[in-house]
Amino acid sequence: MRINIKKYAGLLIGIAFIFSCSDWTDIEPLDLQKPIKKSEEYYQNLRAYKASDHQVAFGWFGGWNPDAPSMSRSLASIPDSVDIISIWGDNKVDTEAKKKDLEYVREKYGTKVAFTIFAHDLPKEYKDSDEGIRQYAKDIAAKVFEYSYDGLDLDYEPGYAGYTFYFMDKAKMEVFVKTLGEILGPKSGSGKLLIIDGVPGYLNTGLNEYFDYGVVQSYYSYGYTDLQNRFMQARAVGWKPEQYIFTEDFEQHWSDGGPEFRQRDNSYVRSLDGMANFQIELTIDGKTALYRKMGCGAYHMEYDYNNTPNYKYLRQAIQIMNPAGKAPTPAGKIEVIDND
Repeated sequence: MRINIKKYAGLLIGIAFIFSCSDWTDIEPLDLQKPIKKSEEYYQNLRAYKASDHQVAFGWFGGWNPDAPSMSRSLASIPDSVDIISIWGDNKVDTEAKKKDLEYVREKYGTKVAFTIFAHDLPKEYKDSDEGIRQYAKDIAAKVFEYSYDGLDLDYEPGYAGYTFYFMDKAKMEVFVKTLGEILGPKSGSGKLLIIDGVPGYLNTGLNEYFDYGVVQSYYSYGYTDLQNRFMQARAVGWKPEQYIFTEDFEQHWSDGGPEFRQRDNSYVRSLDGMANFQIELTIDGKTALYRKMGCGAYHMEYDYNNTPNYKYLRQAIQIMNPAGKAPTPAGKIEVIDND
């Protein structure tokens, strides 16, 4: 059998090259994604902005795992102008990477990080009584301090959860909220946030005073009248414009920023942009005006990382609410509407 030397010469040379360059082909981990470094003056200004009276950007963040190879799983990947992150899913701060990631965004960006729990059922280990409810509230609040979080977010969805649950009983929910409010939220003096999301307007009148923010799941909103109606239902039990945050579902709409949304001037935008533009109309003492809302945001905000640029739609919403180079709009009356 004759061997065709020409046929195999290239292969032999290639093999020799590979072995001679084995040092080049050793696989080493590469840190390809790094946060952009900015000056300390920039971060000082950023933290001052976060502490100012402005419309906030909020989002639920799922799949938190800073040990993953992609920056998308890290809190440090989120735009530094986001004000509040609520961890969705596993909220244990049980790795060194999570501790560093949490500390970085809090200390460097001035971002507040809370975690979400379902405020539906009383766990079986607690007595079905006011005493049991209070103990459950104290144990949940203790986790905020144990893991060095900035607050707690109650996911409360009567009418949407698809079943009748324990805390649909408004009297029981009131005990739960007031006990939490002794430890967290604006009445506690602790500096820790207390947030409720889902359907804040279902609570008993006056319980809004125990919360920093009410976050309405205004998913797939078709326009400003929808947001107005949602707020008015909540206003009936005490909620104020400067407490209220509107949110879109990015598990479904991360790639387009939400469904088509009709604005007050009859123009159309994507819903997250519409929520960023939207302000609440109220008639007080016979005078109608627009009052500034608290902010807007997204469920599964981390999906927006996949857009170009990353977090495209959340960045747009932040710019709409708080344009760069302009003083933020303070809470309160911002535009009088002619009643005639």
